[in-house]
Amino acid sequence: MKKLFAPIVIGLMMILSGCATHENFVKRYDGWVGKDITALIAKIGYPDSTFSLPNKNKVYVYERSRVDSVPVGPVMGYGYYGYSTVGYHYQTVTSTCKLFLETDKRGIIVKWGYRGKCLSY
Repeated sequence: MKKLFAPIVIGLMMILSGCATHENFVKRYDGWVGKDITALIAKIGYPDSTFSLPNKNKVYVYERSRVDSVPVGPVMGYGYYGYSTVGYHYQTVTSTCKLFLETDKRGIIVKWGYRGKCLSY
């Protein structure tokens, strides 16, 4: 049973992480163009910062960090029957996403952009 646990957990992690895609992220924010920023703020929360552009439009900035534990390889150990896999070695990876939403003078989202590794569920 112990030998099956690690592969099952890794398989579930891979399946669940497969749901988070960049395509879903793009679809999600493409759908907000033409809508009021107050509705988006009500849905996802207050932005981390804002700034004004020379054309008097306003940009709302959201920044998110994500920490993932990625399996790198098996850990070998010496057991009763000799060398065997006793677990898996994981590496911690941090990625960031910065989302920019530009609104016109009326607060309508006119365009958006991003930097980093942005995923959505």
